[in-house]
Amino acid sequence: MPIRATLSLLLFLLLPLLARAQAKDSSYAAKMRAPGVKMITVDGKYRVWTQRVGKGKIKLLLLHGGPANTHEYFENFPEYLGKEGVEIYFYDQLGSYHSDQPKDTAIWRISRFVAEVEQVRRALRLKHFYLLGHSWGGLLALEYAARYPKHLGGLIVSNMGYSAPIYNKYRFGLYADIIREQRHGRPAAPDSLQGDSKMMPLITKPVQDEFFHQHMLRLPPGQEPGPYARNLAHINKADRAPIFPFMATWDFTARLATIRTPTLLLGAQYDFIPPSAYAYMHQQMPHSQVYICPNGSHFAMWDDPQHYFPALLAFLKEHR
Repeated sequence: MPIRATLSLLLFLLLPLLARAQAKDSSYAAKMRAPGVKMITVDGKYRVWTQRVGKGKIKLLLLHGGPANTHEYFENFPEYLGKEGVEIYFYDQLGSYHSDQPKDTAIWRISRFVAEVEQVRRALRLKHFYLLGHSWGGLLALEYAARYPKHLGGLIVSNMGYSAPIYNKYRFGLYADIIREQRHGRPAAPDSLQGDSKMMPLITKPVQDEFFHQHMLRLPPGQEPGPYARNLAHINKADRAPIFPFMATWDFTARLATIRTPTLLLGAQYDFIPPSAYAYMHQQMPHSQVYICPNGSHFAMWDDPQHYFPALLAFLKEHR
C-alpha cells in the first residue's frame, strides 16, 4: 500500500480518538463504564455518549444546555422520577465532554444538532417518547418538534424562550439592574446599558457572580451540587464559539403555532427567561400548558426541585 494511502487509513482509524480533545478527569472513565451506556455514531463518523437509567413505560430523552455543556446537571432526575415509571436517557451532544469533540467548525449549526437528535432517537429506538430540552436544549427541542414530530408523545421546554433577541434584551436588563445596585445609584442611565457591545465591558466578575446567584442558581456560594459543578468544569468553551451568531438571532415566533405536540412550558420566577415569554408561547401553541417554579432560577431542577419535578411528573403522567 502506498505511504500516502497508509497514512490516510491510520488517520481515519484515529479520528475518534483525535476528536476527544478536551482533557479528561477521573469522572470520565467512570461515566464510560457506567451501566446503560451506549455510544452512538452520528454524521457517519462521530460518536456521542448516551445512558439509559431505570426502566419504565415513560421514555424521557434529555437535551442539556450550552451548547457544549453536559448531561451531568440532570443527574438528580432519577432521584425524583426513577420510582415513577420513567425511563431516563442521558445524552451528551456532539462536542460535549463525554462525546467526540471534533475540531470541525461546520458541526456548530442548529440544523445539524437537530438532525443529530433524530439520529440518537433512532439508535435508541424511541417511539412515542418525551423530549425535555433545557436552555439551549429547549431551543433544540422546539426545532426538533417542528421537524420530527412523528414519534413525540410530549415535549417539555425548560427554561427557554422563543426569541433570542427578546430574552437577551431582558437578560441584559437584569445585568443593568445589578450594575446599578453595585454602583449605589451612581450614573448608569438605561440607554447606556442597552445592547451586548455596551454592556460587556461593564459585566465584571462581581457583576457576573451576582447574576449567577440571582438568576442561574439561587443557592449559597460553595453549596453548588456536585453534578452542577462537574458540568461547569466540563463545558467545552474552546470549540463552541462558531454557533453563537446563529443563537443570537434565533427566533421561533412564527413557528410556535405549528407545534401540535402536547407541551409543558416549564419556567422559573427568577430565571433570565421572563415568565411573560411562557405566557406568550402558551397563547400561540394550541396544546401547551405553563408552570412557573416560584422559587427557582435557570437551574430550577436544583434550586426549586420541590416544584420543578412535581410539575414535570404530572405532565408526563397526564399524557402517558
